[in-house]
Amino acid sequence: MAHTESMLAEFKSGKISTFYNELYAKLLVYASRHLGADYAFLAEDCVQDAIYKAYEQRASFKSILTLKAFLYSCIHHAAIDILRKNNAQSNYLSQQEDQTEFLNSIIEQETLNLLYNSIERLPEKYRRIFELHFEQGLKNAEIAKLLNVTESAVKKQKAQMLDLLRKDLQKKTGNHFLTATLLLQWIEWLE
Repeated sequence: MAHTESMLAEFKSGKISTFYNELYAKLLVYASRHLGADYAFLAEDCVQDAIYKAYEQRASFKSILTLKAFLYSCIHHAAIDILRKNNAQSNYLSQQEDQTEFLNSIIEQETLNLLYNSIERLPEKYRRIFELHFEQGLKNAEIAKLLNVTESAVKKQKAQMLDLLRKDLQKKTGNHFLTATLLLQWIEWLE
């Protein structure tokens, strides 16, 4: 009992070495337990902040028990604040990712809709080449044989088809840089 009273008296007078030797490790363990494995690295910050607050109010403590209770309370509240803040940040980031995915899926779908509308407006011979090459996966030689034309004619018609698609999509998207860029990437992918 005399030891704890002398520790309190020293603390109140501004000497904290005995206090640190006796309580610091215990407070650190307490903070680590409250923060959990993911945030235990912040335990020392919680303890240091609690000690600083106690040191500022050191004259008001009547016993070592009230000092300990104050420290444990400060650490407990600091740990809760850290966990709440990190949980809120995680939730916010998760919501932002969900919104970004949602917006990206809308942009992608609208882009595909524009592309498919342009494909539908192609002249019949170009739509046929598109279907055979891009949907069925046939090679130029196979398409040439099916259509009874030369392979170079297929290459030329495919290049003309892609050029028509490019022009139509640029006309549709106008100044919408993002949409135009995405559509042009789709066309490049098709090539």
